[in-house]
Amino acid sequence: MSTSSTSSLSSEISMENFLTLFVTQLQNQNPLDPTDNTQFMSQLAQFSSLEQEQKQTEYLKKANSIDSASLQLDQIALASTFIGKTIKYSDSSSDSSGDSSSDSSSTLTGVVDGVKLEDDGTVSFVINGESVSISNFIEVDNTSTTTTSTTASSNILSKLFGKK
Repeated sequence: MSTSSTSSLSSEISMENFLTLFVTQLQNQNPLDPTDNTQFMSQLAQFSSLEQEQKQTEYLKKANSIDSASLQLDQIALASTFIGKTIKYSDSSSDSSGDSSSDSSSTLTGVVDGVKLEDDGTVSFVINGESVSISNFIEVDNTSTTTTSTTASSNILSKLFGKK
């Protein structure tokens, strides 16, 4: 095994491999000029520290993943309260379905048929078989019967995505 920088090997070497190398280094040192004990201890401490950093990084990745999943579940649950409700939403795509004018951004109205988790992790309403991002939500249509919980959910969605 070639001797290269510790940082390039850090992601590939395990504690078991390090200890094997460490013992081999001890066994093959020059008996007339042995390596200083503090150098060995320093290497061991550095590897131990590196291993702890790697464990912390993995823990933070898992925690971030759990937070993202929790947010998605919250958004799905909240968006589900709009199933069967008529909502107003913006359509910022240039190729709208023809429900409105061909402006680059228009306000559309539709009944929420369902909720969908997209491949990119975002949550969308399903309206007339098409996905509409919940970030495009504007309000519950006033002509539909609304309850206090629907109004509260509408306010929460507006606050989540900064729409007024």
